[in-house]
Amino acid sequence: MLFHNINKFIKSPLGMSLLSLLTFVTAFIIAYLEEKIGMLNIVYGAIVTLVIVIISMIIFANFSKISIKEEYKENNEILKGFITAQGLGDLISEHELTRLESQANLIWVFTLDLSNDIGIEQINKQNNEIFEAVKKNLQNGKEYIYFLPDEPTKYGAIEEFKKKHTYKQGQVKFCLIPIKEFHIVSEIVIYDKKTAIQWFPSKNMNYYIRLDINYTMSIIGSGKLLLSKYLKKDI
Repeated sequence: MLFHNINKFIKSPLGMSLLSLLTFVTAFIIAYLEEKIGMLNIVYGAIVTLVIVIISMIIFANFSKISIKEEYKENNEILKGFITAQGLGDLISEHELTRLESQANLIWVFTLDLSNDIGIEQINKQNNEIFEAVKKNLQNGKEYIYFLPDEPTKYGAIEEFKKKHTYKQGQVKFCLIPIKEFHIVSEIVIYDKKTAIQWFPSKNMNYYIRLDINYTMSIIGSGKLLLSKYLKKDI
């Protein structure tokens, strides 16, 4: 913006007039100095002046960098304080979710469908990072248990999952729960029976929230009960 304004001023009639005047004054000064001290001394003076200007610019640039870093740190602390004050500290990004997925060895997924794990972007509004993480996890021998409502369409989703992923027998299990006993409204994923993340999809973006330990333990307890009753061993 500053460069644009300077360029605009230089091209204006006033700017052109000032440049012409500056050229005339510069020529007059050089002629005067040449007569008084000689051209060689003028060249030496110009070189010394240029060196001083360059050193000054370097010093100024370094001070500017320090100032920017300090301002960034201060703004970052303000942002952290705002996030904590607003209770947003448990919000995590899709990238962080992918990292959790890749580090876990046992993943429980309570879901209304398998859209995230079979890569249906029209439903999950994602770039398939989670799908790719699941695919890689299965290739590395990680285990998954899916808790789904027992509906005809879910069997089709399971077959789609089998087509898109390669895994060993027993590595992936499906627990199909009667509709009246399935009370999950948005996807919850539990990593290694200790960290639970809930997915809140919206029109324009996805939100992932880390659940507290009490709610996490409650879901794990419910999951164990559901597994004892509804785990499908023939799928």
